Amino acid sequence: MSTPGAFRYLFTAGACLLLLPLKMIQGWNAEAAFPLFSSWVADCCFLFWLCWLGVEAGGARPPRKLVLGGLVFGLLQLPALLTIGTHTFFLEEATARQFSLLDATPDAVLFFLREVTPPELLLAGAGVLLALVAAAWLLRRRVAIPPRRPMLLVAGALTCLVLIHQALCQFYPTVLWEVGRDVIEAYSHPAVEGAPRAEELADAGVGRPADWSGPIAYDKVLVFVMESVPWRELQERRRELPPEHFFNRHLAHAHVYSNYFTTNQDSRTGLLAMLFGRLIPFEAYTERDARRYLFLKTEPSLVDRLSAQGFATAVAAAQTDVELVVFELPSWDEQLVLSQAQFEDHGPFLCFNPYKFEHDCEDKILLPRILATLAAHPRVFVLQEGVYGHIGDYYRATGQSATAYYGDHLQAVVEHLQARGELERTLLVVTSDHGIRDWEYRQRRWVYRLPLLFVNPGLSPREEPGLYNQSDFPALLAAELSGRPPPAPRRVSLFVGCTNSSVLGGVSAEGDLLVVKNRRWRKYVLAEGHCSGDDLPDGPARHPIRAAGLIGTFERLQESFTRAGLAGGAAR
Repeated sequence: MSTPGAFRYLFTAGACLLLLPLKMIQGWNAEAAFPLFSSWVADCCFLFWLCWLGVEAGGARPPRKLVLGGLVFGLLQLPALLTIGTHTFFLEEATARQFSLLDATPDAVLFFLREVTPPELLLAGAGVLLALVAAAWLLRRRVAIPPRRPMLLVAGALTCLVLIHQALCQFYPTVLWEVGRDVIEAYSHPAVEGAPRAEELADAGVGRPADWSGPIAYDKVLVFVMESVPWRELQERRRELPPEHFFNRHLAHAHVYSNYFTTNQDSRTGLLAMLFGRLIPFEAYTERDARRYLFLKTEPSLVDRLSAQGFATAVAAAQTDVELVVFELPSWDEQLVLSQAQFEDHGPFLCFNPYKFEHDCEDKILLPRILATLAAHPRVFVLQEGVYGHIGDYYRATGQSATAYYGDHLQAVVEHLQARGELERTLLVVTSDHGIRDWEYRQRRWVYRLPLLFVNPGLSPREEPGLYNQSDFPALLAAELSGRPPPAPRRVSLFVGCTNSSVLGGVSAEGDLLVVKNRRWRKYVLAEGHCSGDDLPDGPARHPIRAAGLIGTFERLQESFTRAGLAGGAAR
């Protein structure tokens, strides 16, 4: 006769044994072994407490045992195991980003299952789960379960020890700790209060008007969008490089916009803001939100404006599965992407496949095609979306910072254009898609400030200190192409955090930062004040932005997008 709950205890023990090598292998590059082992103990303790709860809830009578015990097992323990296993498998990505289980939506879960997780992994996971069930069922009468009281004492002691250790760690490789951290954060910060109106933010969703009248001084325009490189990082890293490096040599011939900020902490929506001249008030990768801005296909973009000026247009990214929104909403003449065959036979270039939907190679693999496109048209506009640095494997494989790598890439373009005698008629534009998205950086102002450089040998060095953001990019580009001064700067600029972060925020021209968490179950202020060092707020705001007004502004923008989507476009 089996001990009551033997099946569940054996199932839990088997699951924990399988989680240990998975945790250690998947987290090896992210952290030392001891924090990983500690987090595994925490996960196991939690699963065993749920197991004990299910056994106790089941009681002695068979009907109650089947119903209540089964509910605890099916609705609590099994989902917890699947969540812990998924988090462990994607450990480095899950712990590095701002993603939170408490912010996950049904759409995000479906997207994860359909697009991120390979089908073979789902089948393998289902197979392992069934094998665990079968093994626990067969062994339930053959393996003696330890006495309950000593087992509870051991589990309680281990739980206390790992909680103390996790509290002293700076790295939290367990989803349980992250959930607890998020709950504590939510109730230790002030809730958003006040009226949701803010007239000063009325134009926050629209970029500055672009003036396309008059002659254009350049025949070729190459916009290079770096991956996750904020302005401060570019400045610091370039000082480590030799004087002849691109970012040191060509600043003497550049117009620098030193107060240029992100509108979106996802590359897809950041690029859309640049191309359509408007803030995208949604996150990027939930299918529901993506559908809400698909109507932009019916609206004119920067690509259409340049096409009307006689430019051929091309977009490039060293991927096989590209971000279709950026590649398909604007009307590009040419799309430069990798074929699957080129990805598989990539020669000396680095290529990685971190997810099902992402087959990336370093950006230099596209350099011959970029140069050929620049040479093939008398007037051409090319936008290249950088890939290097999208995952940490590139840095580990080369030992190069993104600044060093991208500078080498751009220098190769410069040398090609110079050899063809076309450099003087080419405007190189260098910027970034978004800032650093790691959880610990959310409250730092410099993280949201992006580089924006317009480079040409004929330009005298000039710094533009006015506040602008990615939705102003068409207006700034139009001004640089024609040699006119830029449009009037902003007083306030707003941004959306990355998918599943629930972050909304704003910066002011006076150096203020406001970051709020717009969670469904609680809205609270994460950071607010003046940033004298462009880092953490260290004083009262000089141009206060009301948190309620910021949230209200985004709600109105989202409503506008929803109406436009239903009507087929044209709403602002």
